[in-house]
Amino acid sequence: MPWPMVHFAVAEEVCTVESSPHFLIGSIAPDAIHRREASTKEDKKFTHLFENGKFSTIERLKDRCLYYLTLNSDAEWRDFVRGYISHIYTDIRWTQMLYSPFANEYQGTRDEAKRFYYKEVSQLEFILLRNEAWGAGALGRLRQASGFGIEPLVTKTEVEQYRDDKLQWFAEEHNEPGIEPLFFTEARVKPFASQTAAELRLLYKDWGIE
Repeated sequence: MPWPMVHFAVAEEVCTVESSPHFLIGSIAPDAIHRREASTKEDKKFTHLFENGKFSTIERLKDRCLYYLTLNSDAEWRDFVRGYISHIYTDIRWTQMLYSPFANEYQGTRDEAKRFYYKEVSQLEFILLRNEAWGAGALGRLRQASGFGIEPLVTKTEVEQYRDDKLQWFAEEHNEPGIEPLFFTEARVKPFASQTAAELRLLYKDWGIE
C-alpha cells in the first residue's frame, strides 16, 4: 500500500483548494490501526473496509461514506470522512496500477521483494516531500490537525498517535535510504496520483459530497 506522501499527493488534487488538515489526517487514518496493541492483518482489513477478504466495491465505499457523513454535520468531520475514503480508494488503485505489476515483474523471493518495496517507498516519501511544492505545507497542516474516531474502526487517540508517529518518522534523517528508486519513481507515481484524484473527484460528485 502507498505511504502517507502518496495519499497527500492524491489529497492535494482531490481538493479544489489547498487540502484541509482534517482531509489529510483522514487520508492516513485507516492505517492508525497500527497503533492498536497486538493488531493483526485482519484488523487492518477491517479498517480498510474489506469484504470477504477482498477490497471494497465502489458501492460499499459509497454506502459507508454516506453513512459516516450522517453522524456529524461539521465541515471538519466531512473532510475527515472524505479523506478516510480517499485512503481506501487510493490503496485499491495503487495495488491495481503499481503494486501488482511490480510484484509480477520482480525477480526474487517474497522477502526480497518486501525489502525492495519498503526501501523504494521510503525513498519516495522524501522525494515527494522535497520536490512537491505542497510537501512541507502538507506536513505542517497535518501537524495542526485534530483527529476523529470512526468506531469501531479506529479511535481518535489512535489516529492522533499515528499522525505523530508519521511526523516523527519524517524528522529522522536516517529513515531516508539514500537510493534512486527503480520502480516506484516520481515519474510513475505523480501520474498515478493525478489519475486517482480525478477518479475520486468524479466519485464524490456522483455521491453528492463534493
